[in-house]
Order: sequence, then structure tokens, then C-alpha cells
Amino acid sequence: MAGARRRTGLPRLAYVYHPTSFPTFTLSAAAEGLCELIWVVDHTILETQDMARLLARLGTVVDIAEMGDEQAAEAIGRHDPAGILTLADARLTTTARLSELLGLSFFSSKTTSALTDKFTQRQALAQGGLEVPRYAIVPALEDAKGWERLGAEAVFPAVLKPRIGEASRDTFRVESLKEARVLAEQSEAERPGRGLVLEEYLRDGPGLLRPEFGHYVSVECVVSRGVVYPVAVTGRFPPAEPFRETGFFIPAALEEDLGAAVIDAACRSAKALAITQGCLHIEIKLTPDGPRVIEVNGRLGGGMSEMLTIAAGIDLYPVALRLALGEDVRFDGQAHCSRVGWLLYVHAPWSTHTITGLEGIDALANWPEVKEVVVNRGVGNKVDWREGNHGHVFSVLGEARDHDQLIELERRVHEEVQIDGI
Repeated sequence: MAGARRRTGLPRLAYVYHPTSFPTFTLSAAAEGLCELIWVVDHTILETQDMARLLARLGTVVDIAEMGDEQAAEAIGRHDPAGILTLADARLTTTARLSELLGLSFFSSKTTSALTDKFTQRQALAQGGLEVPRYAIVPALEDAKGWERLGAEAVFPAVLKPRIGEASRDTFRVESLKEARVLAEQSEAERPGRGLVLEEYLRDGPGLLRPEFGHYVSVECVVSRGVVYPVAVTGRFPPAEPFRETGFFIPAALEEDLGAAVIDAACRSAKALAITQGCLHIEIKLTPDGPRVIEVNGRLGGGMSEMLTIAAGIDLYPVALRLALGEDVRFDGQAHCSRVGWLLYVHAPWSTHTITGLEGIDALANWPEVKEVVVNRGVGNKVDWREGNHGHVFSVLGEARDHDQLIELERRVHEEVQIDGI
């Protein structure tokens, strides 16, 4: 699969594509007048072939399926890329290897390992001087001594999660070593050899936020030539069980001192991972002992640019492309937000397996505060709470004049839309 468009004289950017990552048309629009896109695809990844014809209309397509790294780099290099980028966690490692072979700027292999492996990331953050929860690799089931050590060192409640994963998939709160063992056995039966980590559960910091909001935030950072720019702090609504994200909003509702501490933790974590160029989505828990980094993601956060555009008129998609092309992108302080941009992920109850009814959703599009409604799981579709954030039934993007109106709108969405399932 390969196609080429007529050259425009713009620099070319190799974009390592994944079909479940950011919207294709959004990325194409962001590149308009900035660069030509080389869509680097692997047709063996589910749903990629369905997108091939569209991608060929939007740029050059290079299929690297079944190629070794050197062969793939050679195929991409024929199109003379000036930069390389991916916004999919699952493609970070491949992109890092290709960048080294092509001599293009991207996260180093060491940094990429820390961005994709939760255990390695905890080590790097701790070595960088950040406070982190207790953490450990879950031993093999047959390693009796390893389980004894884990039992002696672990603190419960704890969180059990895959070492490599995203969107809170297969993430569980566990209350005991016995419960962790049962879930580890289930994981091994379903996905043999998948590594797991066990982390101390971070408690909520009482009295830090309004009761309607979740006790964690994210910092949307731009790193340009070694300088970390914290562009915005994103608030959250409380998660659905066990850790499914339900909603985000920019700006977060933080007191000034707490906001400064959150930003400090984010900037320090970026430096601990030796990140010098790119966009970061850094999740931080607000605990009784201060902000604690949950996870550093080496990409834009889903929906963050859309909310920031609503709140402050800042579009991070072209920023990500410019950084990948090696440009020096600077920000003068945090974004000034005149509105609240928000995005809700509405989930089915975690006992639901199939959606049988979805009533009231069409009316949402007529609300003056709503920009977009997207159905992710319609009537007849299967749902599984273990898919984490990706298993939501529908999403709603909108604006509010302030946090009071935001709370009211979130309440109305849940009251007026009925999800039925079995």
C-alpha cells in the first residue's frame, strides 16, 4: 500500500498511525499549510485497512507491515520526512526506533520505555526525586517466594494494572494479596505473559475540591527545546467504577497554591523522564500528602485540545506537529480561559454487557452549550467495563460560562439520557 501526493513545498512529517488514536480529519486539518503528512501504517492492525483509501487522499501512505525496523525506515526515508510523530501509546516504541534510524527528533528509547512501561516510569520518577506510591512487579504465578515478598511489602488497598496499557483498561482496586492473586490468575489465563504491577492506592485529599469533582487532574504540557510549558490544568469528574473516566473540563477548579503545586509536580516529572520536545498529558492525584503523579503520557490527552480551543482558543494539534518538525514553540504562562470547555464520557453500569436502549441522546445536540455528541456504543453493541475509558457509550463536548453551570449541565446529561442494557 503506497501512494503519493504532489509536493507542495511544505516539509513532510511521518505520522505513525493507529486507527483508535486521534481523528484522522482533525490531524489532516491541523497539517493544512504547515506540512504534508506521510501516513505510516501497519495494515495488520485491526481497522487500518478500512482507512487506507481515505488516508491516501490525505497524504502519502507507507505500509510498514511485516517489515523490520531498517526496512521500514528505508521505505519512509524515500519520502524525505523532516519530522516524525505518533499520538498513540501503542506506537511510541516503533516511532522511537524509526526516529533513530531516520535521524529525526523524537523521544529517546530510554524515555519511550518510561512512557510505555508503568514500572519503569515509577522508577524514573523516583530517581528524579518525585514522591511515588509503593510499587512492585507482580511475580509469576509459580514464584512462591516472589508472592511472599509481595505480601510482605505491599500496602493495601492497592491498584493492580498491566505494566503496558492505556485508558485504565483491566485496572482494578484490590483489598488484599489474595484478591490480587485471583486477578493475576485471570489475567494469565486471558493474556499469557502480560506483565502486571501492583501500586499503593493513593487516597483522596479531603476538602481540596468541590464535592462534585474528582480528586485528580491532568496538566497539558508543551516541551520545546528542553523548556516545559504547562499550558492548562484539566479537572475531572469522579470516575465510574473501577477507574473509568467520566468527564473532563478546562480550566480545573483549583486554589492558587494547589494549582502551583500541581504544575510543579508535572514539570518535575517531565524533567525526570528527560523529555526535551513534545506534548505531554500528565495525570496527577490530589492526596492528603500533596500532588502525586499518576502517569506521564507522551502525547496529547484525548479531547484536551478540543476543550482548550473552547476555553481559550488554543489548538494543540498544530502545536504537536510543529514540535515534531523541530520548531521552537513557546507559551507565555498558562492559557487564559474565558469559558469552561468540557467533555463527558458516559458509561453503562459495569454489570451491562449489551446496550438494548439509548433514549434522549438526540435532544442533547440541540442544547446551546453542546458542540458535539458522539455515540461510541449504540443499541445492540457489546460493552465491557474492562475496556476502561474506551468502553463509554457516548461522549458530549460542550462549553459552560463557569464551573457552577458545568455541574448543572453534567447533572442534566445523566438525568435526560437513559441507557438500558443486559
